[in-house]
Order: sequence, then structure tokens, then C-alpha cells
Amino acid sequence: MDYRGSAGARRSRAFLFWAPLILVTAVFLAGCVAPVQRQAKELRREAGKNPTIVVMPFDVELAELTAGGLPEPKAEWTDAALKHMRTALDTEAKDYKVTIVDFTRDSGTPEDRATSLDLVKLHRAVGSSILVHQYIPGRELPSKDGKFDWSLGPEVAAIARSHSGDYALFLFVRDSYASAGRVGVIVVAALLGVGVPGGTQIGFASLVDLKTGDIVWFNRLVRGHGDLRTPEAASETVKALVSDSLK
Repeated sequence: MDYRGSAGARRSRAFLFWAPLILVTAVFLAGCVAPVQRQAKELRREAGKNPTIVVMPFDVELAELTAGGLPEPKAEWTDAALKHMRTALDTEAKDYKVTIVDFTRDSGTPEDRATSLDLVKLHRAVGSSILVHQYIPGRELPSKDGKFDWSLGPEVAAIARSHSGDYALFLFVRDSYASAGRVGVIVVAALLGVGVPGGTQIGFASLVDLKTGDIVWFNRLVRGHGDLRTPEAASETVKALVSDSLK
């Protein structure tokens, strides 16, 4: 990822970083809905064949909070997190009878590749909507009739055509860490009886049926601790987010 650019571009990226945080903070405060939601009780398994799950490019970004609370994206942290999380996912998959394959940018037609990558952005938007309308009391959509009924649409067939998969795994995480300046602000504010937030780890993961586009499993994570910059902590985060999806 390239985090360089104009001040305006950096401010825009900061807004995009914080927008999901605002949503999930509300979800966290509501805090009464089980994190895992399902449309299917278990994975579809054909006789003599393990389900194949296509791992889509992780939608992950790490940032450091300045003294004023503005997130400054850190490319080196994000790159390390992506590697640690992908390794951790392999470890999780070994405990279940599934085959996982990485989405590759040189498979399939250019049109299918473009559609597949657009679905990563769509998942970010749909997942944010799920956080609001599935988890926050009073924000339920009448059309859902109390059920977990969400989809990325028939365009997911583009992934199946190029990777011969049964499901696709999408993962979104935004992780922030307080800088020394931010820690100082937190300490001073605490002495004055004011609560100032530090870093936050939020994320959600979806397992999508590539035959229907349905999100058959969804999980979210919201907490004030966790560190994707180290292998051990990243492994714990991945386990918390996705292990239940591979059953």
C-alpha cells in the first residue's frame, strides 16, 4: 500500500479509517447481540470432497493515533500484519476438513478479476451495514424479519469461475495504536476525570457461498486490545475472527 500523497488525501484516508470505527463503537456499546450470525448451520460438503474456500485479499489497515487522535496509517505495520494473519489462517485451516486457496490476480479473465476485487470493497460496505442493522437494537430492517439474510449478489460467480471454489472468505480489520503523545493525553485527561480513547481493534469476517452470493456466516470483533504486528497476537486475532467459520 502507498500511504503517501497530499494532506487532503491523507485526511480522506483518515476519514475512511475512522468511519467503520464510529459504527462499531455503537455496536460495542449496544453489546447484546451474539457476534456470530449464520444463514447455514455448516459448510456444504460433497461426498469425498472437502469444501474449497478462496481467501480474498485482506482488507486490513493499521495506524498510529496522534496526540490529537488522528490516525496515521503505517504501511510497514500493515504489511507485517498481512503476513502474520495469512500464516495464522493456514494454522486454523489445518484443524478443519477444508481446502483454502489464495485469490490470485493473474487467474481468470480481466473482467472477472476486476469484479472479484470490487467485491472486497462491497464486502466492506455490506459488512458495515450488517454491523448497524443486525447488531444494534432498534436499527433492524423490517425486510429481514429478524433473520440474518445478507448477500454480496450473483457477481461472486466471478470468483468461482477463476478459482473453482465453493466459498470465499472476506476479512476486514482496522487496528490503531496510541502514540507516545496520545498516551500522554490519555494520562492527563484521566487526571482531570475525562476519558480519552486509545487504540482500538475492530474487524469482521464473512464466508460467502459462491453459488448464491449469500453470506452464510458473519463474525465481528470489537475491543481495545490486540496487536496484529506480532505473529502470536495476530494468530489470536485470526482465531477469534474466523475459526468458527471453517466448521
